Amino acid sequence: TLGTTLIRHRSKPRVYIGCMKSGPVLAQKGVRYHEPEHWKFGDEGNKYFRHATGQLYAISKDLATYISINKHVLHKYANEDVSLGAWFIGLDVEHIDDRRLCCGTPPDCEWKAQAGNVCVASFDWTCSGICRSVER
Repeated sequence: TLGTTLIRHRSKPRVYIGCMKSGPVLAQKGVRYHEPEHWKFGDEGNKYFRHATGQLYAISKDLATYISINKHVLHKYANEDVSLGAWFIGLDVEHIDDRRLCCGTPPDCEWKAQAGNVCVASFDWTCSGICRSVER
């Protein structure tokens, strides 16, 4: 699945592929995935903008070059997947949400694998991937 997806989009100049999400901005100190700059995302209770989960994403060569050239001025948030998504917000980038690459839970992964659709990453969509993160 991953190889096929990458081949299908490799000729596109500005492509961002992954399992896109928009989870809560965690303002509470001491919790995993706490965002120290939570205030930049609006009032308490807001969600992050759409971005690929940190478990898996791919970007085109043009976007990788853009990051390399501009790395000294690109702001880094607490979580790298949020940072990457933020860098692309104001650019002309094609976001590709390919849920075939991600499974929601271990039973989902097993079911898909038995059907011949092996997942590349696991992500619990019911809680933006942050439920029981320590146990996982």
